[in-house]
Amino acid sequence: MNMKYGFYLFAIIVATACLSSCQQQSSNKVVKKSNHKASKAPVWTLNDDDTELGTTDFYSFDIEHDYSQLNEKVYTNPSKKLYVENTKFEDTISITYNGDKAIVSKDKSTGVSVQTNGAHVTISTTKDVTCTLSGKSENGSLNIMGDNKVRINLNGVNLKNTNGPAINNQSHNTCFLVTDSISVLKDDSLYTDNGEGEQLKGCVCNKGAIAISGAAPLTIIANGADAIHSGKTIFVRRGSYINIDSHAGSAIKANNKVKIEGGVLNINSTGRGGHGIAAKMMVRISGGRTTIISNTGNSKDGKNSRGIKSDSIVAITGGIVRVKESSLGGKGIRAGHLFYAKNCIVDVLTFGNDDMGTGSKNRGIRAVNVLRIDDARVRVRAENGRSEALSCSRKIIINNSLVELKSLDDAISAGDAGLADIQINNGRIYADAGTDGMDSNGTIHINSGLLFLIGRSHIGRGIDCDFDEFKIGGNATLVSIGKITSHPTSELLEHPACLSTRRTSDAQFCLSTTGTNDNLISFETPEFWFGGIYKMLLSIPEFKSNVSYDFCQSATVKPKHTFHGLLIGGTVEDKTVTDRHSFVKNYTKF
Repeated sequence: MNMKYGFYLFAIIVATACLSSCQQQSSNKVVKKSNHKASKAPVWTLNDDDTELGTTDFYSFDIEHDYSQLNEKVYTNPSKKLYVENTKFEDTISITYNGDKAIVSKDKSTGVSVQTNGAHVTISTTKDVTCTLSGKSENGSLNIMGDNKVRINLNGVNLKNTNGPAINNQSHNTCFLVTDSISVLKDDSLYTDNGEGEQLKGCVCNKGAIAISGAAPLTIIANGADAIHSGKTIFVRRGSYINIDSHAGSAIKANNKVKIEGGVLNINSTGRGGHGIAAKMMVRISGGRTTIISNTGNSKDGKNSRGIKSDSIVAITGGIVRVKESSLGGKGIRAGHLFYAKNCIVDVLTFGNDDMGTGSKNRGIRAVNVLRIDDARVRVRAENGRSEALSCSRKIIINNSLVELKSLDDAISAGDAGLADIQINNGRIYADAGTDGMDSNGTIHINSGLLFLIGRSHIGRGIDCDFDEFKIGGNATLVSIGKITSHPTSELLEHPACLSTRRTSDAQFCLSTTGTNDNLISFETPEFWFGGIYKMLLSIPEFKSNVSYDFCQSATVKPKHTFHGLLIGGTVEDKTVTDRHSFVKNYTKF
């Protein structure tokens, strides 16, 4: 069983590497570049020279839609079927909407017919055609019948259908949506069946793939169904600019995959039981800036809202993704198998309480089998209910990343008994939890990195490992605080550790070498939800056997680095020493 999960994880990593290679190979084929002065989407990197190792606005950051554009180069690649320039279209049809009518002109050729009913236009075609839309109608639509590829140029069109999709394509082939100038597509109330057996599932819908490109702003307002719905794949190309208000279903929904190559995407999702982005096989975001604000209210038919949802894989391999989920029992991001973040920035806020009717709990990022973060910055705050920030049944892996978490239950949770494993390699992790900062029902391997783990409740632990067996590597700096704690077994320790108790009345804790003014680590005592004592697990590379160390109740510290209240390195003055100890391997004090 584990080999199966390992294969899936290997496959997504290989796919990511292949994508990066393809992007580099095509870098000399620029076909379009936005002419405005705008910032590029940043790639987050770990910088050991930063004085402040964490972010300063973790407890105050909010998520709002960002309508500024990105300066992105748009590439072409002849092997990409979802790039519009790689398809030759045989006929051209121009449609100008004017109130309650539509003016249509087309090439005089066979295989294409056009019918109009007021401002509702139906095209039947046996050829790959281009349709150019312009003008305005409050009661119009475009319906395309056939099984061919279609290019739809949105040339300043403002189109609303009062009973169905604004653009309805019933082809199993690709529908290319190209934004030439500012355009708006809208629907109205819930759709009624037109009796033609069509799949009417979105304001923009197609049985086949939908590929969106073009730098002009596109706004979609959906009140009757999903905003964009595909029976196969939805592809958003680099350089796009899309704003979606979805009030009836999901903003973007694909039966196969959603692939966002880049661009600016702002989603407001309020459709009951809907999602921001949803796909059965994969949601993949590799660039740009995606912002999702979701508040869909109570559940519908046992379904709870997710900002991003995939039945299998959510992979974010570039750009910025920000999700704010306020629904009852909602999830910021939910992957049925694997969540994977690399070379990206991910921010998640969840505010919804648990849904007692369905059993769905508030989660920031939830993956069923594997949750992996490589070379990324991830911030999650899960504020209400029995919330967990990072939740996975089996394996959580964090490599070379900055991860900042706050939750009312566990901040990092791997839940399957005996199968769960948490691995940390050079991660900077701040986990502020109501219950456990880090909780594994299996094993924990902290090989290297900087970790500040806090469990604030009367049963809270900084680290909770069910088997009380976990490894702390020689290059790891760990501060774990809680009412109780798990601790490493002696055979898994690579250097001395200290398990101590302090009272909440001690405002400051400081550790330095006896007879010197060095500061190993200091911090202000966090506020806990209980009185009395708490237990602290320290493990830092500077610990050496048979060397005396001062435990100080207070000191004046000039640190080399800071991390969410931890003062690391540097010097101390005016020490008030309360205790002195020389350590041996696996030193403990209760």
